[in-house]
Amino acid sequence: MPINELNSQEFAKNLAKQAMEYVPQELNEEQKNYITKKVYEFGAITGDHLLKQYKEQFSDQQAAIIIQFIGEWTFHKAIDLIKAELESQYWDQILQQVAFAALKATLHANIEKFDDAKTAAFIEHNVKTVYEESINQLVQASAISEDKKKDILSQSNVDKMAEESRRNATDSAEEKEKTMKYITIAMVLKKMPGKKVEKILENMDEVQRQKIQSCLQIKDLEQKLDASLINSYVRDLRKNIISIAKPKTDELIKFFKNLQSKYGEEEIINLTLYERSKIQKFLSDCLLENGSKAFSIEISPYIIKILYNHLKSKLAATKA
Repeated sequence: MPINELNSQEFAKNLAKQAMEYVPQELNEEQKNYITKKVYEFGAITGDHLLKQYKEQFSDQQAAIIIQFIGEWTFHKAIDLIKAELESQYWDQILQQVAFAALKATLHANIEKFDDAKTAAFIEHNVKTVYEESINQLVQASAISEDKKKDILSQSNVDKMAEESRRNATDSAEEKEKTMKYITIAMVLKKMPGKKVEKILENMDEVQRQKIQSCLQIKDLEQKLDASLINSYVRDLRKNIISIAKPKTDELIKFFKNLQSKYGEEEIINLTLYERSKIQKFLSDCLLENGSKAFSIEISPYIIKILYNHLKSKLAATKA
């Protein structure tokens, strides 16, 4: 199917508008305008070229993809040049070579019917090769130094955006995973006696507690979720429910040691002068000895956790 409906000018304008949304905020207005202008310019030129030379070979969709590749690589390499603080008089000639390399690679990939992954990799390889050759030409002409060349080639906006995208996707997946676990815990807690629920919640940190309490307020919780997914989380939860409900004394001793390192033992002692003798004995062994003696003192780990949370909040308040 030939190119029938492509309006290269309008398509290039839309690309430029999209580019403006992703331009790094630290760039000034002149730099931002330069980038979007080049995205539009090379996008429009590419569209016109396709209509004149390849109208019968490509469809509207294929043409749009080709223009987008040229626009994207123009965008990324323009940012790299600006961030590397290369003199602006060299920008145009380098970006022209980048756009031409991207166009040749994209046309070849389409004609050879490369798959999407191979197409993207092929274009990237050709763009980076030509870009580096352009920078080498400046070195050979004594326009820039070898050190400046290294600085320019170290910039990679495309890699930075890809990393941010991966990080955001990971953060989103992790947040979803946490939410599902909070919901699962809430479902289990709903079936427990109130006092037991309170004990479990008071031994969680503030963020976990608030999240789970919010889940406990949802009506008909079980009916709103996929049963197989929830069953999977419930199985995992059952394996860990004891460690959630009952703090480990050895871990708590480490927490107290961390408080000692951060605030000093004198601050802790001052805040616990009027505690019961058993509590003071525990803290003494925990802070002043190697910590192992504290294991012999018969104090509920729940009490130790409450003491730790109390001290942590009080110590933080004194330093605020």
